[in-house]
This record gives sequence, C-alpha cells and structure tokens, in this order.
Amino acid sequence: MDVVPEPQQLMEAFAAFTQASEQLQQRYQSLQGQLGRIQNELQTVLETVPFAIWVLGEEGELRFTNRPEGLPGQFSHGPPPWEPGAPAGLRPFTDASGRERFLEQENRPTESGKIITLRDITEAHLRAQQASREERLQAMGLMAAELAHEIRNPLGSLSLFAGMLVEDLQSQPAQVELAHHIQTSVHRLNTLVSNTLTFSRDITPKPAMFALAAFWEGARQASSLPEAVRWQNRVPPEAAWFADPDLLRQVAVNLLQNALRSMDGTPEPRLTLSAAAETLEGRLHWRVTLEDNGCGIAAESLSRIFDPFYTTFGGGTGLGLAVSHRILMAHRGLMNIESRLDQGTQVHLLLPAAGA
Repeated sequence: MDVVPEPQQLMEAFAAFTQASEQLQQRYQSLQGQLGRIQNELQTVLETVPFAIWVLGEEGELRFTNRPEGLPGQFSHGPPPWEPGAPAGLRPFTDASGRERFLEQENRPTESGKIITLRDITEAHLRAQQASREERLQAMGLMAAELAHEIRNPLGSLSLFAGMLVEDLQSQPAQVELAHHIQTSVHRLNTLVSNTLTFSRDITPKPAMFALAAFWEGARQASSLPEAVRWQNRVPPEAAWFADPDLLRQVAVNLLQNALRSMDGTPEPRLTLSAAAETLEGRLHWRVTLEDNGCGIAAESLSRIFDPFYTTFGGGTGLGLAVSHRILMAHRGLMNIESRLDQGTQVHLLLPAAGA
C-alpha cells in the first residue's frame, strides 16, 4: 500500500527545492559575473600585449583578433598574416609613416584552426645586424691599422722630398706644378692613413647631457650648409641625449656632409631633422631622424655603406659612416639607414635620453 505524503511534507520539500534553486541561480549569476570579469580582463590583456594576435577557424575565417583595425602599412613580401599563404618568420614591413620595421610571424595550429602571432623585433634585429657589422669592422680595423703604420713611414719621406722639389723647382713653372700635384696626392694619402688609424682605435665615450636642438644647429654651422638648402629643425626643446657630445659631433657633421653631397643637383634641396621619444629596454631614448631629398642609395649599395673604404661618392675615403657606426656602438646606441634611389635617405640615430 502506497504512503501518501502529508501536505506539510510536500510544502517542506517544495520550500527546500525552491531554496536550492535560488541558491543555484545565485551561484550561476555569480559565476556568470566572474566569467564576464575574466573575459573583460583577458580582452584588456590581449588588446594591450605588444604583439598582434589572430585566431582563425578551419576554413580560415577570423574568430578573434586584438587588431581589428588591421596593421596600417604594407608587408614587403607576401600577404598580411590573416590571409592564406602568409609566410612565417621574419617579415619586413613599412608602417604608415614610411619607416621600415621588422616583424616576426609565428603560426600555431589548433584543433579547429590556427593562432597567428606577430611581434615587432625591429630593435633586436637592428642590434643583431649592428653587432655582426661591428665584428667585421673590428677585424678590418686591425688589418687597416697595420697597413697604415707601414705606409706612414715612407709617406713621410715622400712628403719631405715633395716639399724639397717644390722649393728647388720655383724657376720652372711646369715642373713645380707637377711637384704640387705630388704634394696634394701625398696629403690626401696622409689624411686617409690618419682616418684609418682613427677608425681602428678604441673609442671610450665621456657622456654628458646636451640638448639636441642646439647640438644639431651647431653641427649644421660646422658643416657650412649652403643657403640654398632648406633646413627644418623639428626637434622638441625637451629632447636631450646622454652621450659624448664631441664624438657625436663627428657623426652629425659627417651625416650632414653626406646629405649635402647626395643633394648635389637637386632642384630644391631639403634637410629635415626630427626627434621622437622611445622606450627601449625600460629606458627612455630619443630617436633622431635626418631626412634629405637627394639621390638616395641603391639597394645593392645600402648593405655595404658601413664597410670601411666603400663610398658612393667620388673622392671620398669611405670611412665616415664606418667611424660613425663604431661611435654609436660605443654608446650602445642604434644607427640605421633607409633609402630609396632618386627619392632620398633617412638616417635614424637612437641614443639614451638625459637622466634616463
């Protein structure tokens, strides 16, 4: 015989069930709130990480990205990361401002598609290139120093005898002109030997704080830029380097003179100087960019312009940029050059800020 629950028991059971349901509903709402907060926090993290992320489905459809606006700029090779056929590895990229960047793409497969990440490794890539150049330059510098010492002694004798010839041939104009040519050539060789020894010696900076706008104005005056060259100094007054001003002055003057040579024959020569603050390895730096509208540098020459004795200008020694490179390395700074033939050149110098 079945036992029929009493009404009181039914009411108690229903009340317990209602209470449990309410507790479950409250717990569910609490979990929903926690999940929402976690999702918001995760979204914030993904939006602020210093690399781009794309989550693609099996058919290549986009499921999520922290860069919904895409990447303003253009990849040098291959399609954008979120399109089929985008290669992994190092990818040169020109951003919206025209500056060349180096990005590293990584593709990771998942059960239902793949995750693509893209990191900006420009500074690391440039440092690696710079370190490789420095090793090569050091080896060449040692060899050049040995040759320079061997050449200097006979060169001194040549200079002495050329001077004696000039004195002895004063009454013979044609012959004395030839002797003057010898003197000029000896002087040029001596300058080359001196520059070679400067290039090969160790560089020890004596850093001090100096304002960039005034520093570059002084370098411009030392370079004797013609009035025909339009000069624009856009460096903000607060920009300052903590570096050796004497060593950096050599770099600045050399870059200005190179720019002047490249604009020879340009109808409206123009030099623009700008600076932007950047954080590198947790330390504030100032990036100075010197831009000209000269003849530019061919791609095959761009990879060799820091090599000693290599020059794209007739009559140059080819040591200016090599010495400048060594000075920047001594400061643990960065120097890179972007150029397009018949369009102009941009030289970027990155050094620690004063007080950083």
